[in-house]
Amino acid sequence: MVKVTSGVSKIKLSGIEEMNELAKKVDGLINMGQGKPVFKTPLPVINAAKKALDEGHTKYTLSRGIEELRVALANKMRDYNKIDATPEEILVTVGVSEGISISLLSYAEKGDKVLIPTPSHPFFRIMAGFVGADIVEVPCKEGDFSLDIEAIEDLVDDKTKAMLINVPNNPTGKIYDGMQLKRLQRMAVNQDFLVISDEIYDYIVFEKKHESIAKYGKENIVTLSGFSKAYSMTGWRIGYMHSTEDIINNILPIHNSLVVSAPDFIQVAALKAVNDETSLNFVKATTEEYRKRRDFVVKRLNEIGLPSNLPEGAYYAFSDISSYRMDSLGFAKFLLKVAKVLCVPGISFGKDWDGYVRFSFADVPQSDLAEAMDRIEKVIKRI
Repeated sequence: MVKVTSGVSKIKLSGIEEMNELAKKVDGLINMGQGKPVFKTPLPVINAAKKALDEGHTKYTLSRGIEELRVALANKMRDYNKIDATPEEILVTVGVSEGISISLLSYAEKGDKVLIPTPSHPFFRIMAGFVGADIVEVPCKEGDFSLDIEAIEDLVDDKTKAMLINVPNNPTGKIYDGMQLKRLQRMAVNQDFLVISDEIYDYIVFEKKHESIAKYGKENIVTLSGFSKAYSMTGWRIGYMHSTEDIINNILPIHNSLVVSAPDFIQVAALKAVNDETSLNFVKATTEEYRKRRDFVVKRLNEIGLPSNLPEGAYYAFSDISSYRMDSLGFAKFLLKVAKVLCVPGISFGKDWDGYVRFSFADVPQSDLAEAMDRIEKVIKRI
């Protein structure tokens, strides 16, 4: 039998996928596991895609992406993210996952060190392992989930080639402090490693404003974002990355080799999303809806006995289960079996987070959220 590569053999089913597989067998399930929006893609974006297809936008584009979209994205990053971006520094990708992948494929390899502040999405560790890098998890500070800058400084050495961060964070909803990000950017330049910043939730923020690390300097920073979360376009697979021209030019060949370009008609639809007032109002309205759900869910979880911080962004609650003397996978399986509520075990987000579970309030109507909290409250007394 032909053997798979060592990189592929390291990829295991994440706790998210394991729980999703178990959930398929549960009738009457309330799914608080998946991080996908319940809302439909804005109609102007859908219509723009249809029109683009009718007009023949079905060919390859420039590998970097169509110029009009890159101009619009550079404007967005200057106005919203406060990053000094130009169209030449933008690369349109097939989702943020591709952006993470091609960044690591270009800048990390076997024997290199990749630092990952945790908790963080399992894909960070999957892809860093795939390229053969040595993964160093750096747990954030318990309590407020802020970056442990001193620990990061102690771990950075000549072998460190990259660090992966997510702002706002999945699963905690934390927006890292601007001064911490400024220190991290300076560290990356001084120690010569790349910070890959996944900012897919940059529009889904509540009382606190979004913070982009590249706002403090774009040298040694790759900023990634996309349309999946804020615009409810998870299935469209369209994202973008920003960095210096040198870094973008270094990453471009692997992007071209893997995908050539993002689909033409989807880029046209993404351009509509960026520029269309109706679509931008959709983002504001859905973010307000997430805020209401956040307030309700976090309040109930704390009342039930699952301590949870108030997320500053994204649409997850990361709940402390340490008092129940169960590991996170066992706790998640218990809730699934007895309460028929799906959540994600904290161990999926890093080895130091087995005392937590993640609840998503993205894909659940308000009435079902209330029912889910009632079910959890009822069964948690059995533990």
